[in-house]
Amino acid sequence: MAETWLKCSACRKDIAFSSKYFQCSVSTCNRARTRLVFCSVPCWDSHVATLRHRDAWAEDKIAPTKAAWERELADLPPDNRLPAAPRSTPAEPARPAPSPPLIRPAAVAAATA
Repeated sequence: MAETWLKCSACRKDIAFSSKYFQCSVSTCNRARTRLVFCSVPCWDSHVATLRHRDAWAEDKIAPTKAAWERELADLPPDNRLPAAPRSTPAEPARPAPSPPLIRPAAVAAATA
């Protein structure tokens, strides 16, 4: 895990620091929040089939070094750093569904008679 930069967005394989990876040429796929990265061209191709890009290609890139990635994370505001920290307080438990009203046919018939 310590030598893993990110995981492939399609197959979830690890992408190591300083290794080759692929990125979609479409600008909406390269935004910081989306950050789609792929370990191979077939993984990128499965993404293109899903999102139906009209004119797209795989751009080969080199993952950052571990030191460069740590600097990049340090430059982000605390609420945007990866991975997200777990909540310290548990969420409020769900309420049970309301029970249906009780109808007693015999009691209703006796009251109306």
